[in-house]
Amino acid sequence: MSSALATVDIGIEPVRVAVESRDLISAAGVAHLLKNSPRVRVVQDRADAQVLLAVVNELCTQQAARLRAIGSTRIVVIAARVHDLTPSIAAQAGLATPLRRADVNAERLIRLLVGGQPVQERSPMLNDRDLQLLRLLADGATIAEVAARLFCSERTVKYALHQLLERFGLRNRVHAVAWAIRSNLL
Repeated sequence: MSSALATVDIGIEPVRVAVESRDLISAAGVAHLLKNSPRVRVVQDRADAQVLLAVVNELCTQQAARLRAIGSTRIVVIAARVHDLTPSIAAQAGLATPLRRADVNAERLIRLLVGGQPVQERSPMLNDRDLQLLRLLADGATIAEVAARLFCSERTVKYALHQLLERFGLRNRVHAVAWAIRSNLL
């Protein structure tokens, strides 16, 4: 944790955060991330919390409505899977766009909980191999053709594509190419 987050401002109360999750291990993990910060205090009772931190597998409409009905003034959601519809589901319920669990670290989470600053969408981090894969797919290459051009097996190409789809919450090859074009990566 950075030294800036570890310093305590005299007279400033820590933000009280209640962690909610149906998965007790996930809730305990998030609480553990927060426990060493003097800027955040994890509380058990939601009524005592200034912020509700909900850890979900995937945000669905019913979950979003239930979270909004709890009545906390601030609700932060961490989701294992974030897909294209997640931001609109969150917006319809009046929630901020959920953080992807794989992108959460203690410093980022504490900054969000304390400062209330919206978390910026992560800029796409693609390596050269990802870009080559997307360019070849955009040109209409099949998996076999991509494998031949990249000097690897078809299985390796499929795995790389799967990892790319998972990392950015994309549904298929076409969606990946369209996303890359819209993001000005191609």
